[in-house]
Amino acid sequence: MTKTILDADGDVVVYGRGRMGGKGAGLARIAEGPVLRARKLPTRILTTSIYDRYLELGGRFAAGDVRTLAGILGELGGTPISIRSSATDEAGITEGGTAVLRAGENASFMLPNNHPEPGRRFGQFLLAVHFIYQDFLRKQPPGGGEKMAVVINPIPGVHEETDAGPIYFPLVSGVANSHFPYALKNQDPRDGFARIAFGHGYATVLDQFPVISVATIRDPVPLKMMGPGQRQFYALDMTKNETLSGQELETIRLLHVRFAPRSRREPLGLDKDTITFAGPVEEDRFGFRTGLIEVMDALRAQISGEFQIEFVFNLVPGSDGPEGVFHIVQLTQFPEFSHEPLLFPDPPGRVFIATRSFQGHGVKRDIRAAVVVSPFRYRADRRIEVKARIAETNAAFRAKGERFILVVPGRLGSGNAAWGIPVAFRDVDQAAAIFEYGVDVAGRAEPLHEPEELSKGGVYGSHFLYMIQGGYDEDQKRLRTRMYGTQGTHFLTNLVGHNIIYGFLSPLEDTLDPWLFKSDEGDGAAAVRTFPRPVTIMADSTVPRCIVAESA
Repeated sequence: MTKTILDADGDVVVYGRGRMGGKGAGLARIAEGPVLRARKLPTRILTTSIYDRYLELGGRFAAGDVRTLAGILGELGGTPISIRSSATDEAGITEGGTAVLRAGENASFMLPNNHPEPGRRFGQFLLAVHFIYQDFLRKQPPGGGEKMAVVINPIPGVHEETDAGPIYFPLVSGVANSHFPYALKNQDPRDGFARIAFGHGYATVLDQFPVISVATIRDPVPLKMMGPGQRQFYALDMTKNETLSGQELETIRLLHVRFAPRSRREPLGLDKDTITFAGPVEEDRFGFRTGLIEVMDALRAQISGEFQIEFVFNLVPGSDGPEGVFHIVQLTQFPEFSHEPLLFPDPPGRVFIATRSFQGHGVKRDIRAAVVVSPFRYRADRRIEVKARIAETNAAFRAKGERFILVVPGRLGSGNAAWGIPVAFRDVDQAAAIFEYGVDVAGRAEPLHEPEELSKGGVYGSHFLYMIQGGYDEDQKRLRTRMYGTQGTHFLTNLVGHNIIYGFLSPLEDTLDPWLFKSDEGDGAAAVRTFPRPVTIMADSTVPRCIVAESA
């Protein structure tokens, strides 16, 4: 029953009279105009009016809506499909413009849609929509006014019979941002960056294992400087085609890349069992890099302000060999923040934190407290305890209507438990600024050597991955450049969208006042520290310079 989708080009059909939600509005916007080098993904949107009827009927679908869903599935045939949440506070876009951004907080599902019995396929499809609604309802605060729409798309990709069983996946999935805040002096930040992976896009937004960063898109740093490459990938398990229990990744398998056919891996660049992406990025094989530049340029011409896309890239037969095809699967538009240069006090008051490695811009005043995770008390096996403490403290600050500064071992929000504290954005959304440090803050030189499966930057790594850039001649070998490659995750997207200052602290280069780690008797690994006097956060991305100092 499986139909492989590589070159689909389709329209957007909206069902119901309600709102389309963030993802739906983004895809509808893409459909309005031409996007060179990207085909338009067939899109079906269930607006919030269908969700409203579902609630009115006590968690059941109206008969007319069941017929609508059956018609959509029949139209898509035996194609693997994604059923994705499109909440009204998601993806930064509404029908009327930009909105509050809350990415990645709601469940979505990918379905094989290949069961020989149409009734089984429809049953799983209906369950996916039901579980999206239920997951959303569980997360809503009392009296919350947000609603849920649903976006349904075919998944562009290929079906393969492998030693791990039948699987389906896009050749490349990626996240691309229009602005790269850590460009080198000879790079233009508006060239943007991308984070790409072999297989399904969960690898780019969940941050569970190393993938490839392209910084910048137009003028990338050599990939061998950015890490070893990719050794694992996500694929849709085509045998999980009968039912659902409500777990978002239950139809997805995490496999070593050697389970994918070599014919799929080799065009991307291979180093033993590692996918390097040298082919599409450095050699522009199949027009990948130039095509992505054209896609981003076309969108920039249509969109004011900065934005992010999620995309897939596959190969189709062409007259002169395989040709690359892009599909955009999501558009996120960031709110427009002022980037006017700041006037720093000279001299400032007592400086608790200072760094040039950060993202965000602006002034945040009258901050009275810091939530600090001590490098002397924290251990990886305490990450769940510390996560709960941070979430509890964040809720207390929310109730008081106050903001705080968070100082933690990176890599915050990662799905990889070995890399840091696995908070969700809602656990830290009262933070005015977040600063990560590696374990080296305790006094050891950096970078620490670590196993290959971990990221660069200390045992706990950092969202701001760094590396020492070598080169092909002595001048380049003397150039030490920090690269901040791990971008594009849902967690970081939310931080950027809310202009939460987010920085990485190097013990050899930045200021970190030891007072922050001064412990009182009975303190746990996470403690609340009240500043002697209120502090001001000043972050100027045009310099760049960020300080946390006592207010004048």
